[in-house]
Amino acid sequence: MANTIKIGKIEVEVNSTPSNYIPNGSKDFIDHGEILKTIALGIRDNLPVLLIGESGVGKSSAVRYLAEKTNNGLRRINLNGGTTADELVGRQLLNDHGTYWVDGVLTDAMRKGEWVVLDEINAALPEVLFVLQSIMDDDGYLVLNEKDDREIVKKHPNFRLFATCNPPEYAGTKEMNKSLLSRFPLCINAEFPTPAKELEIIKHHLGAAVSESELSIKLVGFANETRKSKEIGNADYAINTRDILNTLRLSNDTEPMEAFALAFANKLDVTDNKALMATARLHLPTTKKKAMATRKEVKQTNEITIGKNYILNGDMQGAYIGMSSDKKIIGEWKQLGLGDIIGNISKENAVKNDEFKVTATFYENATTGASEKEETALGDKVASMVEFTEGGNKGQTSIIIHHPAVGESAKIINNLYEIS
Repeated sequence: MANTIKIGKIEVEVNSTPSNYIPNGSKDFIDHGEILKTIALGIRDNLPVLLIGESGVGKSSAVRYLAEKTNNGLRRINLNGGTTADELVGRQLLNDHGTYWVDGVLTDAMRKGEWVVLDEINAALPEVLFVLQSIMDDDGYLVLNEKDDREIVKKHPNFRLFATCNPPEYAGTKEMNKSLLSRFPLCINAEFPTPAKELEIIKHHLGAAVSESELSIKLVGFANETRKSKEIGNADYAINTRDILNTLRLSNDTEPMEAFALAFANKLDVTDNKALMATARLHLPTTKKKAMATRKEVKQTNEITIGKNYILNGDMQGAYIGMSSDKKIIGEWKQLGLGDIIGNISKENAVKNDEFKVTATFYENATTGASEKEETALGDKVASMVEFTEGGNKGQTSIIIHHPAVGESAKIINNLYEIS
């Protein structure tokens, strides 16, 4: 086993002492906001670390990941309003032979040199905070006042302390004690990952096919909308990464909307539940087959192929030329050169998340209209005739210009995905 591991430029020692509490089986942590690097700094320099952030952003998972990689035992203590000081410190118990002392979780970890994560520290009772303050000074130690000999327990060199808390606006929390807060030399604001990073996290946990699915992409976008809504005070809830992963796991056996309700919406009160589900229907796929379709990013125009299905993932004014379900009109378009089409047929507004099948292609060097065959010798693909299969334009046929040299077409390529 290696003596150290490196997180960024920070080297952290690997522990050689066995423990029953070493985590195992955790996957690599997809870092965002340099959470791992900052925690590693605290581990290396023996500094207590406080992580503040919404539920499900990876605060505890990051510590767990580093505990496993460095072979350290990890003890988690949830400091809800019912957690008492003797659960941390220890207590006297009674049996047939009299009284005897049992160490609490914190005391046991201090003796053995294990790590402790204090979850929801800003919901802890005052008596618990008093205990924590006593061990967080440079020469911190714990006095077992309830034990007959009033033993003094000093911290093992490998002992490390971490704490997590939700933002102050969370129900059931309170402002952190200033004296305790000052004892955390490192304080991390753990924010939600970016959409791209969140899809990477999904890929890491559930695989590429799921991360590229329509449900994943739309669910991440919807989650970000709820986060923004909460941030500006329009909602009391936000969908986190854990909720997304749970929804995707459940979607293997249930329809997308039911999976979302079971994983998240049903946790809300009745009014919020109904409002959120109504909004979710506008954002998320409604059928399982469609939800698990995978997307492949289109990077250049010549990748667009007749007979394949695509989605335009963006609101772009004038993205389409013409819009008709009249077969005669559509047949006439196929005979026209692209220049005549651009000059004589009106542009139509795009509808976000339109899905379409490519039925014919206009080529750069063609002297006539669209080809219904793949004629690569005619040059680069300039535009495509498309038949809409989903979205506000379903059943209509239109033309989409996707050559990067033509106006706003580069933006179309940046927002176009092949669906399979």
